Amino acid sequence: MEQQIDSAVKRGRAYWFVDGFAEMGAGALFLLLGVGVLLRGWIGQEGWLSWFASAAIDFGTLKAVTLLAAVLAVWWLKDRFTYPRTGYIRGKSVPQSAVLSFLRNVLLLVILPVLGLAAAVILLPPMRIVLTSIPAWLPVGIGALWGVFSWLTGTWTGLTRFRVMGALALMTGIAVGAWQMAAGFPALPAEALQADWWTAMPDALSRPLIDTLNRMFAGVGTMTLVCGIILLASGLVTFLSYRKENPEPYREDA
Repeated sequence: MEQQIDSAVKRGRAYWFVDGFAEMGAGALFLLLGVGVLLRGWIGQEGWLSWFASAAIDFGTLKAVTLLAAVLAVWWLKDRFTYPRTGYIRGKSVPQSAVLSFLRNVLLLVILPVLGLAAAVILLPPMRIVLTSIPAWLPVGIGALWGVFSWLTGTWTGLTRFRVMGALALMTGIAVGAWQMAAGFPALPAEALQADWWTAMPDALSRPLIDTLNRMFAGVGTMTLVCGIILLASGLVTFLSYRKENPEPYREDA
């Protein structure tokens, strides 16, 4: 009995993904972000720290705008295509405390470690050695994070394709990291690692830092593009299957 209830709950959760629109929207978002990351790595700016800060602002703005556009597009498509065919399922309302708990966990598990690492790298010169290999380990870390998220989504909804996408994301991150490692890393002078990063540095010191970040953007951008293609392909296959099974909107007999 408990297993039947769990299966029914998962089917309700999976209904949001029945048409593939959510995956196609996420895939389009990933493609735009990937292109933005790759392009940003080719645009130089005086002062590596200001260049890095402006890149972070650009990515944040691009992500916010494209995420909003993707959510609105998915809702619009569902209202005009999915719900007229197979109806609208109202899920159980999520308590505000659960939402706040989720946001807190995201903050603790994702954002704070990233901010902590960034602060340590900028403020503590001995920690800056991690920058020498960031083009390799960052794509692997992102691939692992996205893989775990996709796997958990597959477990939450009972949809096997999300677990497959999670495995593909992890393998993509490992492949990009191996590619970056095989290509070698820009040599960072000891003077650059020990310098005061809040002040202007000579081009001979700042250029290797910018080259390292360009390599990081190339790896992360490539991985994001591949993940976007995976999401789009999964969403398209799901959409074609859904349309074949539900070719016409539901109409009540007169």
